[in-house]
Amino acid sequence: MSFMYRFIGYALLLLAFSCQKSDQDTISPDYPDWYTVKAPIDEEIFGVWGDYNKTLLISTITSVFRSTDQGKNWQKVTQPTASVFGFLMYRDTLFAFDGLITRNGLAQSMTNASKFSTDDGLTWQQYRRYNRDLDAFENTDDSPLAISPVKSASGEVYAINRVYLDPPTQSTRRFETPGIITQTNRRIDLPQLHQIRGLYLDAQQRLYIAGTDAVCGRGHSGENFFFCNSKSGRGVVYISKRPQP
Repeated sequence: MSFMYRFIGYALLLLAFSCQKSDQDTISPDYPDWYTVKAPIDEEIFGVWGDYNKTLLISTITSVFRSTDQGKNWQKVTQPTASVFGFLMYRDTLFAFDGLITRNGLAQSMTNASKFSTDDGLTWQQYRRYNRDLDAFENTDDSPLAISPVKSASGEVYAINRVYLDPPTQSTRRFETPGIITQTNRRIDLPQLHQIRGLYLDAQQRLYIAGTDAVCGRGHSGENFFFCNSKSGRGVVYISKRPQP
């Protein structure tokens, strides 16, 4: 009988170890074509702005963070009343936008400038003035407020690639976003599957791809994602090592 108890004990111990989550992050900080940075809190990343080698801003559901060391350390610089979906530097002022417009079911642009900064995102103030230029941007085909698709200096267009899991006849269609697709149908897939939220091209024409943690599966209903390294999908930004054409 004692042997049986020992056997059960070993079996339960083995089961406990097999159920423990691995401490190893599945996302590498450095891939052959990409650098990555991660949110400092357990929230996905919506917006990104700046330069990987200088000053970088990211926005999560609740906060805006700033880094000057390639995402190794982050400083919370503002906690807006609504989620910030992205940023735009216009002349010498950086604006944060808390609204999102979807056109034709795919194209997405920022709207409603809610805060502004004159020191590259270090300090922020409420934005209440009326700016005709910002409003006019919302109605242009090549709007600088776009987060997907975005256009490079050479005219190439990059859009979030939505791969639908349900037939077109279904009213609400689930989709995954394995990467980016260009206007010439060139696919740029990421090393892992993420739900991508926004795109950005810096002054060097490097592509930034912001989104959730890596996706490892779905719930029984197929609606909810399981994330590989975090419960709520701690955000990741991929930064291309080379300028995009």
